[in-house]
Amino acid sequence: MDRAQLRSDELSSMDVQPEQQLLSRYVEAFEQFDIAALVALFHEEGCMSMPPFEMWIRGKEDLSAFYSLTRWHCEGSRFVPITVNGGYPALAQYVPGKEGSGLVPWGIHVIETKENQILHVQNFIHPPLFSRFGSPERMDR
Repeated sequence: MDRAQLRSDELSSMDVQPEQQLLSRYVEAFEQFDIAALVALFHEEGCMSMPPFEMWIRGKEDLSAFYSLTRWHCEGSRFVPITVNGGYPALAQYVPGKEGSGLVPWGIHVIETKENQILHVQNFIHPPLFSRFGSPERMDR
């Protein structure tokens, strides 16, 4: 298979939308910040990236370590379903604000799947994106 075909196959994986049940389990595990349940949803080749940060986390062990390290920031998060790229399901993540009572925009999670497991989470960290999706600038807990 030539390089162009391999790249084409990679890009077409976005044509297969994640199952709603998998997205629901991801939201539940993340909102409860149950790291074991969250990591269990990932495929053995699972990974995560967070543009614009230059990082790429691969494998369940590293994902577990990452979630453990970022617990202080992500615990208490809530998600709002949105669509990107002409209808592909995604999740807008709100994190606890510094004021203490409300939740503020953080990142847009776009989830690619393989064999009904999470292959890649692209978490686009850019709060101004939220207004493009009609998402609120703040949420109550």
